[in-house]
Amino acid sequence: MNFLGRRAEWKIAFALNTGGVSGNGDQQSINEGSSNLGGTRLGRILTAGGRQLLEKLNSTRKNLPLKIFLLLLGFYTANALATILGQTGDWDVLVAGVVVAAIEGIGMLIYRMPATARPGRLQSFLVMVNFWKAGICLGLFVDAFKLGS
Repeated sequence: MNFLGRRAEWKIAFALNTGGVSGNGDQQSINEGSSNLGGTRLGRILTAGGRQLLEKLNSTRKNLPLKIFLLLLGFYTANALATILGQTGDWDVLVAGVVVAAIEGIGMLIYRMPATARPGRLQSFLVMVNFWKAGICLGLFVDAFKLGS
């Protein structure tokens, strides 16, 4: 008898739970939770992911021409380092050491920076230097493919 009493209190879990079970035992309508795709877990995850993607895109759009310029300047710098200084073969090891030290130093400064801190002048400068560093890495990567072919 006790088993039947407990079983009567169980609620049916639907795969598309749109907000729970209302007072009379009927499922709520889908239109009530349409703001987060039906109120499902997947809908909430997709909505939160969409918000995060829009925040990333909006933060990327800030100073976009300067970021693209620094990326291309880094690409040019890498090509200049690889062709001009590496032409004689005497400076290859020294230039490679300086470039690796600079790349690692910039990366250390960028990733040591707390993500929640307000961006000041130094932090925004480091972000811009990081775009230049990314251009250097890209340029050296492309040069390596040119030498390998």
